[in-house]
Amino acid sequence: MRLPLPTRAARRALRLALGLTLVAAVGVGVMPTPATAAPAATGPAAQAAPAPRPADQARPASVGGPATGAKANRVGVNAVGIDLCAQVAYAAGFRNNPLVTAVAVAMAESSCNPSAVGSNGPTAGCSNGSLDRGLWQINNCYHPTVTDSCAYNAQCNANAAYSISSGGSNWQPWSTYNNGAYAGYLSAAQAAVARLGGGPGDPPPGVTGTILANPSLNIRTGPGTTYGIAGSVNYGTTVKIACYTFGEYVSGGYWPSSTWDRITNPATGVTGYVADTWVNTTYDVKTMVGRC
Repeated sequence: MRLPLPTRAARRALRLALGLTLVAAVGVGVMPTPATAAPAATGPAAQAAPAPRPADQARPASVGGPATGAKANRVGVNAVGIDLCAQVAYAAGFRNNPLVTAVAVAMAESSCNPSAVGSNGPTAGCSNGSLDRGLWQINNCYHPTVTDSCAYNAQCNANAAYSISSGGSNWQPWSTYNNGAYAGYLSAAQAAVARLGGGPGDPPPGVTGTILANPSLNIRTGPGTTYGIAGSVNYGTTVKIACYTFGEYVSGGYWPSSTWDRITNPATGVTGYVADTWVNTTYDVKTMVGRC
């Protein structure tokens, strides 16, 4: 959000003048459905992975063994290797033991290279062969809704893995899980998760902001009101802001814009996107955190 009012007293005066009954047409309301997590990696805008079709979780995510090649690098991020996997896996929603397993599977599948690609011969339903792509080697034949632009984007690939694995509860679609190869990376994965800044269930440190929408603000699964509601956060709550992105323009609020913040509600653990116009930060959020 833009620069705040100079003093706490002045901000209170403004809220009083506006009546504190201002309703966020963009997201004010309550729907306490738990959702996903807070990201940590920075880089180009992470795409939202498509919602899985009903049969997606039963299809192979990867077909072959570890990736044997790499596409031209399409991702610019600060973290690399196993630390990248830990960051984007956390951002996708993995927690606790499933988070460690997710990182270990990615290491076994791609050595945590977002550009990794593996070529497969014909398999059932994929008579022309197929490609396993990106960090979690999402197969292009069995998961055609995961486009190449998503598969080779670190965060989008992690989001797809989260969906396909049913939030980390089902790893059977991955060949390196089934053959046990992932187990050799569990210790390294645990160490990478610990480097996030806390225990496997703790959010990494980040910038905070205060919710200005009264009585509450909807947390969306993407940067716009057409996305689903993951949960809500009450007025006055201090939330962690992991990154920002651009989405639907919000004309209401205090500082109308198309900026959306990815936040975590500390009371519920729900993470998602809220319109930046309803979040008070010390400075413009774009100068404080990276882009999602």
